[in-house]
Amino acid sequence: MRLFIALFITILLLPTICVAAKKSTLKIIAKEPVTMMDLGILKLNASLSRQKQSGLRGATIRAKYNVRKGTIDIKVSKPVKKASKTSCKNLIKNTKKIFLKTYGKKKTSNLYHYFQHEGTAYSRRINWNDLANHVVITGIALTSKNYQDSVYCQSKLMKKKITY
Repeated sequence: MRLFIALFITILLLPTICVAAKKSTLKIIAKEPVTMMDLGILKLNASLSRQKQSGLRGATIRAKYNVRKGTIDIKVSKPVKKASKTSCKNLIKNTKKIFLKTYGKKKTSNLYHYFQHEGTAYSRRINWNDLANHVVITGIALTSKNYQDSVYCQSKLMKKKITY
């Protein structure tokens, strides 16, 4: 009787073991959801790596989502011979040119194109114009001789104020 029970339990467990072995990493990854934020940051970084904006030649630009602050942080660093507040301010100004268009006195951002869903389910619930209000740009004018002389500055995408 014990042998029969042991054989029965083994037979019940055998298909489970075989099914577990058939799950490949690719199948597990394929079933994981991707958020609009993940996909948007990926598209944004891909676009920023190809950017040929004047004044940003030689600069490194990366974007990430800051969960604690609820912001999209764009970091721009560029090596310069002598770092100054003016060079850092120009980094911020040239980075804003990538995302902002001015029509008269009104500024609009094209940032939402990276995060916008292709479907229509979110069109009524999301205010895409508000997205640009949550973007913070950090500029770093790096000196190659002494990194302590580097200048850091920060500004929100839709604001003029720059802090050092």
